[in-house]
Amino acid sequence: MLGKETISAEDLDPAKFVEDQRRYLDSSARIEDDVCRTAIPLASIPWMEAILGCPIHSSGTSLKSKEILDDPASLSPVQFDPADPWIRKYLQFIDVYHQSFGDLYPIGQSVIRGPSDLACALLGAENATMALVMEPEAMRRLLGYITDQLEKFLCLQLQHLPVFQGGYVIGQYEIWAPQPVIRIQEDFSVLYSPQLYDEFLRPLDERLAGIVSYSLMHLHSSSLFLIDNFLEVSSIKAFQVSKDAGTDSIAAMLPGLKKIQQAERPIIIKGVFDDHDLRLIRENLSVTGLCLQPVVSNVDEAEQMLPRIRRLWGE
Repeated sequence: MLGKETISAEDLDPAKFVEDQRRYLDSSARIEDDVCRTAIPLASIPWMEAILGCPIHSSGTSLKSKEILDDPASLSPVQFDPADPWIRKYLQFIDVYHQSFGDLYPIGQSVIRGPSDLACALLGAENATMALVMEPEAMRRLLGYITDQLEKFLCLQLQHLPVFQGGYVIGQYEIWAPQPVIRIQEDFSVLYSPQLYDEFLRPLDERLAGIVSYSLMHLHSSSLFLIDNFLEVSSIKAFQVSKDAGTDSIAAMLPGLKKIQQAERPIIIKGVFDDHDLRLIRENLSVTGLCLQPVVSNVDEAEQMLPRIRRLWGE
């Protein structure tokens, strides 16, 4: 697949990925932690970008969508079509994985990007940012259209995701909930001021998070300057914050993380943690509603990390 310049939905055969998923799930099952690892439609595919009409190109090592709009006013809206090849392929992954794994492993949502991310995918990040100021009404229409498509897709997905142990699991972040769950994100919210977030994105996030009773917002540490704004979105029930290598330290993230806990929202922190990071988390954050997801290279490294964490938390 990566050898082709342009990828189509027909190039993907879910059955060919079952054994890779099985090896990952079986090997990680030996880690004695507290999460429910999921099988998800390929996270490397920009699913929603493809559904919105962006061509998907291969660099030989990764897949990337290509912009299709010069400006937001050039959008030609299309009706949401469940028969779209990319939608059918995504749902086929869910069905094939469920048939393959049954009740042994949960099936979850893949990486589905949010309104700010998809606007940048359609326009390019620079054009999307400039349009917020130069063409605000056209940008508002584009973001509204994107959210319409996202909402329909997420609702359709919920009809296909199977029940696991009487509930559902948030794909990629592996947290079980007693009712259907969705994961939303706004990686490119980093380009928005607090005022622009409230004007353009907040109503859309409220709408998407409100699709279900259990919704999680994925953020990077670079967007924590907007945490007061995100916390105003009452339908977001939990937050996942990624500590990216070479960016903000845990010390710099703590004020935002504390605000999430003060608002009584559960929080998942994911990243590469050293002992100093772990001590800062232990000393400054409550264990109530807290999930740590260390990024490691392999199962052996995970098994070495767990005793360190348990000793620090006094288990």
